[in-house]
Amino acid sequence: MMVFILLLSPMIAALALFALPSLRGRYAVATLLFGVLSVAALSLFLHPEAQTFAITPGMGTLIEAADIVLLFYFLFQGVKHRSPPVLLLALIQLPLYLWAVAITPAEAPALVVDDLSRFMFLIINIVGGAIVLYAVEYMRREKSGEGKQRLFIAYLMLFLAVMNAIVIADDILLFFFLFEMTTLASYLLIAFRGDAAGRRNALRALWMNQVGGVFLLLGALAAAYGPGSATFSGLLQGGGGLLLPALALLAMAAPVKGASLPFDGWLLGAMVAPTPVSAMLHSATMVKIAPFLLLKLAPGLGGTLPGTLLALFGALVFVAASYLALSRSLLKEILGYSTVALLGLMMSLAAVGTPESMQLAMALMLFHALAKALLFLAAGALEKDFGLKDVEQMKGLLQYAPRSVGFLLFGFFSLTLPPFGLFMGKLFAIASVASLLHTQPWFVVVLTGIAVGSALLVLLYFKIAAALLAAAPDTLPIEREMMPPGFAAPLTVLTLLSLATAGGYMLQQHNSLLWLLALPVLIVALLPLLTRSLQRFDRVMPYRCGEKSEFDGALFYVEPSAGAAQAMQWGFGLLFAAVALSGALT
Repeated sequence: MMVFILLLSPMIAALALFALPSLRGRYAVATLLFGVLSVAALSLFLHPEAQTFAITPGMGTLIEAADIVLLFYFLFQGVKHRSPPVLLLALIQLPLYLWAVAITPAEAPALVVDDLSRFMFLIINIVGGAIVLYAVEYMRREKSGEGKQRLFIAYLMLFLAVMNAIVIADDILLFFFLFEMTTLASYLLIAFRGDAAGRRNALRALWMNQVGGVFLLLGALAAAYGPGSATFSGLLQGGGGLLLPALALLAMAAPVKGASLPFDGWLLGAMVAPTPVSAMLHSATMVKIAPFLLLKLAPGLGGTLPGTLLALFGALVFVAASYLALSRSLLKEILGYSTVALLGLMMSLAAVGTPESMQLAMALMLFHALAKALLFLAAGALEKDFGLKDVEQMKGLLQYAPRSVGFLLFGFFSLTLPPFGLFMGKLFAIASVASLLHTQPWFVVVLTGIAVGSALLVLLYFKIAAALLAAAPDTLPIEREMMPPGFAAPLTVLTLLSLATAGGYMLQQHNSLLWLLALPVLIVALLPLLTRSLQRFDRVMPYRCGEKSEFDGALFYVEPSAGAAQAMQWGFGLLFAAVALSGALT
């Protein structure tokens, strides 16, 4: 019953949105949806029970027809916007899909609710529901008609329904259809404003994600010809000469959907969309398909050559994206690259394939979803209230926007400091990977990547905190913040959930000494008071004749040259191809 509530209630809410056009009606629908989805997701998580639902042949035929229509739509968009990559990939996908349908064993597509899908329900519906609630107030401030505002919120609601379906899809071709539906949703949402930048970045997101769809179809073909199974569960339980190539090809869709280098451009380009889109893509939906897919395939991939290479690839992405984040000054771009980095870490741990590493990947997914949603929503509030997007423009903002800055600082600290789960997850991941070095010496790359990437992200987050906590300029042409309840309520909910999950995660460790790691949080909490008290003092540098000098941590950048950046993209492109080739030839 609860599963059908998760699948149907977003669709019903999207329809109700148009029946209640007033602002109060939008708030009522969004609030009710958030409550219903949260209760249903929690109920399924707290009462675990294996459930399988078969899809009728008639519904299966309807899904196949919808998939063909979707691929023709992509083909039409490629022709309409004169995009050769979109056109070419649609032309590749269509015959591959028809081929896969023709040879796939006649099994009824099934929906399977397992522990992993119940966990994903929590992220999708609680975090995603809070983002939808936030979007009502955000879109009220957009320069667009009321009908378009309601359409945007309806898109977000339908996005949640698709995500709830994809995490329980056991049939590979059904998973492909839903995978491409998320691609369609991101395409429509990124291009929502209708400007040239939005259309350009939406097309890039479309063709890059189509690459992931091609790998899924190749994996489905290998599964049909090898193990002879059309489902993930059958593939993992079976055998055959093409089992490992099938798993590896399916897994290659994960780095694409997770915007790993060299596919990072689509996720960074999505920043031109309204902020709720960024929050939804980065935290609650879309990119979380990447670690989810690898976790789903990990029982068969763990310990194999493709699995090992994917673990190394993810660790290197973690380091590279963390480094690239240091070269950015726009807050949403910084958040975007840090998302790419942490997704690389999650995928690396999932590909390692041990029960412990998989549990750590899931913990990182949960805490990252809460923190990133909080950060993006707070950034969107600043953008709407003050028009601020660049970190350098946010110096001294604590004095004028204490709520938004407070949420931002909490979000960054929850990504960086103990006892929050991201710090603890990375700490335990180091110990977990280190224990495997005697049998997997190549995992030293993963171990080093976790350490270096974590250090770079800490530097990045404290760089932003330095700007937010800096002394305010003498003339700051903005008025004091008046955060509306439509922004404050979702942000408060996400903050309380972050605190609750951090406490629950620490209690699960059954080690009271670990709570000592929380002491840095107390010290950091005193930083605003310390910063304010030091503002009345002048700092004098030695050997400069008493000349005053100011160090600005927010202006610290580490930017690669154009040649180095291009070499990095090509290097990761070749590494991605090598991982795919290893799986295909194993």
